[in-house]
Amino acid sequence: MTRIYTSFTSSGLMGECQIFSRYHPDREIIANEKILTQLRARCEGVEFIGETAPVRMEDAIADVKSQKGDLDGILFFGSPPDELISVGLPIVAVYPLWGQWMYPFHTYKGKKVVVSCLPVIPDNDEATFSSRLDDIAGKIKLIEAISKMKGLKVLVVTDRPVLGEYEPTDLQIGGDRERYEEIYLRHLEEVFQTELVVAPQQEMVDRMNRMDEGDAGKVAQKWIDEAEGMKGTNKAEVVKSARLYLAMKELMEERNCQAITTEGYTVFQYYEGGPIPSQGLPASQFCTDGIVATSETLIDSLITQQLGLYLTGSTGFNGDYLIDPFNEIAIIGHCECPFNPYGDDRKVPYVIRNLPLWEENKGGACVQVNLPVGETVTVAKISMHDKKITLFTGKTASGEELFAGWDDILCRTKLAVKTNAEALLRNLDWKTFGNHRVAFYGDHRRRFKDLAALMGFEVVEDDK
Repeated sequence: MTRIYTSFTSSGLMGECQIFSRYHPDREIIANEKILTQLRARCEGVEFIGETAPVRMEDAIADVKSQKGDLDGILFFGSPPDELISVGLPIVAVYPLWGQWMYPFHTYKGKKVVVSCLPVIPDNDEATFSSRLDDIAGKIKLIEAISKMKGLKVLVVTDRPVLGEYEPTDLQIGGDRERYEEIYLRHLEEVFQTELVVAPQQEMVDRMNRMDEGDAGKVAQKWIDEAEGMKGTNKAEVVKSARLYLAMKELMEERNCQAITTEGYTVFQYYEGGPIPSQGLPASQFCTDGIVATSETLIDSLITQQLGLYLTGSTGFNGDYLIDPFNEIAIIGHCECPFNPYGDDRKVPYVIRNLPLWEENKGGACVQVNLPVGETVTVAKISMHDKKITLFTGKTASGEELFAGWDDILCRTKLAVKTNAEALLRNLDWKTFGNHRVAFYGDHRRRFKDLAALMGFEVVEDDK
């Protein structure tokens, strides 16, 4: 459970407002106890530590310092002092309007602080006051998302430990991979306390070869039954990918891991022990089930997806990143994608296919998910090494209306996003963020920006 230290620095109206109650005896002055009760109801997975009675700043600071190792964040009603901010825990600072003068409350730019405002005299419009509480609760849930990363174990199946073959790219490492990985892993531990558990590819392959044919056949048949059809592949190839899925699942359970990333595509195709079937369908099924499974050992994408899962309920769609400024679109493409891009029970049509680099009826099977168009998406990517996050939003468009044979160009699943493509091109930073991005349905820009602030990450809004 996420533990939030809660501190109130005042109660009720400030002295200059005392006349209000004399003239308006029937108007509620909301008590600290009621505020906390309302927030508890909105944050079921959070334990609020502390008292509702106002405390002195120095006492609150001492209390937080003594409990720091057991706390995930701070909820502070008032202006948090520099000494409290310097403790390093993420803070939701709430200005109690009419309870205190505003000075010196501000936005605390560059600090691990996000802000909100709650009047002690509730708004005339009940919905407005409720939305204020929702805003505070939403920001507390961002701290909850960060806290859920603690103890997360990610299975990384690679023969090039620990970050794998695809990213970081040569451009990202700048000639010193060892130094890059050292910084990366240190930041991963400092920010999230997330563990990467490495397994060699041969262990996965051996396990795959031992998988029961009947069990794999049942998984494959389910995929086939729920698909709109198959193109360029057959049931035997789907069964191969189903065997891989069962092996990945068993390895995760055995290593007590909650997320997984493998190599894939060309690394699988040219594996020295013989080609490994596509992980496109396995990854799609894991993500549909709410388990992040990222191909190509893309750890930054996986971390982005895991945080996105906590924020949006969806693992998102991770893929290669392209920009077409003439059509004003960004393109995200890969050969796997959750069948439920909204993260709930709504599934979208998909077609089972062969990988684009393989001959038909070889190499296992991947998936072409026909993603919804005309909807807002948020595209994001974390750089763990640089402690940055890139963001932009746009509206999904029909790729087929732009390019004939859209589904047969490169990656099997593609998403066209109408956006400020010229700005994307101007702000393009392959060195920091690599060549993949993650798309989430919905406008989550504000939440990702607040999340970045609470983590101490710099935000790069590529579409501005």
